[in-house]
Amino acid sequence: MPSKEIIVCGKVYSVKSISSSVSMEEVAALVNMKMKELSEAKNKTSMLDVAVLTALNLGYELLQLKQGKQSDGEKLNQHLDGMIQKLDRSLESIKKKV
Repeated sequence: MPSKEIIVCGKVYSVKSISSSVSMEEVAALVNMKMKELSEAKNKTSMLDVAVLTALNLGYELLQLKQGKQSDGEKLNQHLDGMIQKLDRSLESIKKKV
């Protein structure tokens, strides 16, 4: 996979994309946006601090999304279990009538 050049916070980085569904340019744009938001909110913060805070914020958002997917999956499993139980009861009822 060829490497691409992206710019994050004014510095050029050569990176290889690990996914075809998300472009590294989109990732760089998101990181730049988050870093800009944090650097504007914290006037006298070093770029290292801004980078660490950005990484923490993005990590937090990622974990929230993962946990949301897990809870959605759990809800789906509970719903499916309930449907299976209803079907089992219906089948038992039909068997008793036959």
